[in-house]
Order: sequence, then structure tokens, then C-alpha cells
Amino acid sequence: MATVVLVVIGLAHLAYGLAIDSVPDEYFWFTVFGSSFREAREYVSSYRYSDAFRLVSWLLLACLAAYWLWSRATVLHGHWRWFGWISLLVWLVWLTNAATKGDGAADAIRFLTLSKVERTYPSMFIRSYLRYRESSASMFVIPPVPEPARPSIADVVVLIIGESASAQRWSLLGYQGNPTNAALSPWREGIVALPVQTNGNNTARAVPVLLTGRQPEFAEGVLTYLDKAAKAGFTGVTLSNQTRFDIGDSFIFTAFSQRSAQFHQLQPGAQWDEALTPLLARALDSTPVSEKLMLTVYTYGSHPDVKDRYPPAAAQWPDAYDNSIAYTSRLLAEWIARLARMDDRRAVLIYISDHGLAFPACGGSYVHGSTRSAYEVPLMLWSNARFRADNVAWWAQWQERAQQAVAADGTLQFTNLLVPFALDDLLGMAPASKLPAAPMLAVASQPLLYPPPTDTRQCEPFTPYDVTKALQQNY
Repeated sequence: MATVVLVVIGLAHLAYGLAIDSVPDEYFWFTVFGSSFREAREYVSSYRYSDAFRLVSWLLLACLAAYWLWSRATVLHGHWRWFGWISLLVWLVWLTNAATKGDGAADAIRFLTLSKVERTYPSMFIRSYLRYRESSASMFVIPPVPEPARPSIADVVVLIIGESASAQRWSLLGYQGNPTNAALSPWREGIVALPVQTNGNNTARAVPVLLTGRQPEFAEGVLTYLDKAAKAGFTGVTLSNQTRFDIGDSFIFTAFSQRSAQFHQLQPGAQWDEALTPLLARALDSTPVSEKLMLTVYTYGSHPDVKDRYPPAAAQWPDAYDNSIAYTSRLLAEWIARLARMDDRRAVLIYISDHGLAFPACGGSYVHGSTRSAYEVPLMLWSNARFRADNVAWWAQWQERAQQAVAADGTLQFTNLLVPFALDDLLGMAPASKLPAAPMLAVASQPLLYPPPTDTRQCEPFTPYDVTKALQQNY
């Protein structure tokens, strides 16, 4: 029985590690319990062939080892039996000691694994699951919300959270392939766009940072921009085309559903993102001029399998990923057009993708990965003429930051933390309207040009930024 458990745990450990380049932490459990079975099937269907081969090879060897142990091992028989009983007694003593001291289960397991090996298989699974359970028990707690520091500088704020779109495929940001952002051209005057680093290559890691402006620790509850918006007098409305959670709620789903005055969840996977348009129009039209609106639109974007993320009529090119990004751009243009008609209010739209994807040149298809394209995402702001006229300095500051977004060596200056910083500004929660300074002075003298999709140099492993350290450095 023990060998079966170890094989199953090992298989999950290896599958997650190959796909995400990370050990299974609490975000692994949020992903597993917060994903639909449809999404799981799509994810498996897009798994790289090379990784699948490694997985099957490991499974075959593990099963052979398990069979050998079943048929030949005598660890708990004969003169080895005493060793098993002594090991069990030691564990029971440690558990009793932890309970006597009032330590929690996680502390007990940490002690049992001697702390130094807590990130190894299989003890990492135990530790990560306990952290997941602790987080699940506390994520409904909303801590006290501070009073606004000043009046808000916008009346309508729309945050569009994209899915799996890489900055390397945005033509607005230097992609030399298909014109994926052509639909946004009529609105170029009111757009600021820049590439930023994201903290994670999967939704469970990246979106909580967008929600909270930090790496959430759930022990005492977590404050989100939705809580701040409500405190600042905004009506919070969230529209989602993301997957419905079949097994358990994640922090993302809990935050949006619990902390929005109105929450609308489309049937996952059954509709393209354009099904969000009538809901968005209704939210805008039903908000009186005297009220302020914080509208969040959570799209399904370019989530694998990308060929299913847009209607057949939107297939302009052979590359399905480019088609999906162009389809998102078309929707953004439609939504901007609706906001542009609200000339009696100061309106701002922010778009950011949670993470990108690894490209086929790196093996397989468009999948989650640890390449640079998975960690560089597009950030776009649009504002109407009324907002820009009332906030000239703020808008100029964003234009300046867009010019400083890329360092001379090609690395990105800013992170997805710019989104919660910008929301604090717009909602009036920040003491002063000032974006964090660029961490580097030297900037690229030429526009950023991303390599062509077939360039394998982009396949080198990429290390994401650390949220806590980034906050300490004020960017």
C-alpha cells in the first residue's frame, strides 16, 4: 500500500515539476482543487511529448521497483520487524511532544522531517497540503480596511485580467510577426502599453498578487483591491469566464465572489470571452453618474488549448496563439469603445495577463513553462479624454514609465505589482499619486524587438522575481 501511495505522489510531483518548474507547494493544491475537469483534460492534451515520455519512463521504473518490493522485500519481516516498530515509536514520541507544546500539525510535520528535508518528496506534499488547509480556513477573513488617503482620481475603473498571454506576442510591444493588436490602433492615443514581469507562471501564483499587491499570507486574512474599492465608495462588480471550481474554492474565486457586490460566473469553457460583452455593457449602463464603479472582467484569454479560445471566424492566421491574442485585442477595443462614450465620467481601463506560455519552439505546443515568454506579460492602460485632462501629471508619469520599461540589457524594469499600485492611486488609497521608481537608470535606446517564434534562445529557463524583495526595493 505504501509503495502505491509513493508512486502516485511521485507521479504528481514529477508532472507538476516538469510543467511548472516548481515543487508542489500550496499553490499546487489551489490549482488542483480550483480547476474544472474540462480544464484538466485540456491541460493534459497540451502536455509536451518530451515531458510525457519522461513521465511514462519514470512511472514504468517506479512500478517495476514497487513490484520488486512486493515480491522480495523483507523489511518488516523476521529480524527487521524491530526496526519498523522503533521508527513508529520515534514518530509517535515526536507527535506527542508537538501536541504537548501546542504546536500545530504543520509544525509537527516540520519537526518530524527535521526541517531540512521538508521540500523533498514525499514530505513536501504533506507540508504543502497543510499550508493549503491553513490558507483555506483563513482566506474568508477580511482584515480592517484603511480609510482612503484622498479622493479617488477616477469614477469608473475597469480591470481586465487576461489569461496566458505573453508580451512576446503583442505587436504593440515589439512582436514582428502577425499584427496581433491591430484592433487597438484606433485607440492608440489613449493607450500606454509596456511589458512587465509576472511573479508566477501559473494562475494560482500570479493572480493573488494582482488582487493583494503582495504575496498573500492567509493567517490573519488578506486585503484586496476589492475591499479598498468598497471602502472608497466604489460598487464592485466582477464578471468571470474562468473555470468553475469543481472540487474546492481557491482564494481567487473566494475573493471575487465574496468581496464583489455583484459576481457573475459564466459557464466555463462553454462560451468564448465575447459572452462577457453584454454583461460588461449592463454593468456600465446600470451605474448612475453619481456612483463610482470598480469593474473586474476575468477572461479565459489564451489558456491552453489555445485553438479553442476564439470562434472559427477569428482564425486569421495559422498560429492559434496569435489568433487568440488578436481576438482578445478585438474585445478590448470593443470594451474601450463603450467606455469612450462615458464622457461625463473619468474612466480608466487596465489590462494585464496573469502569465504567459512556453512556445512550441521549446518543445511540444503552447503550454505552461518556465521560459522567459511565460514570465513576461503585457500591461496596458487606456483612459478617456476626461480622465487625461483631469490627471495630466499622472498620465504623463505612466507614459514615462513605459519608455523606461526595458533596460539596456533587455531585462524588464517593472513587475505586475504596478497593477495594485495603479489601483491604489485610482481609488485614492495611496497617500500620493506616485508610481514606484524604475530600479535601473539605463534604458534601452531602441524599441524592444522580440525574437521570432522559431528562435530557441527564448527556451532558456527564466527565474521569476521575488514579490517580497521587490516590495522592499519599491518596484
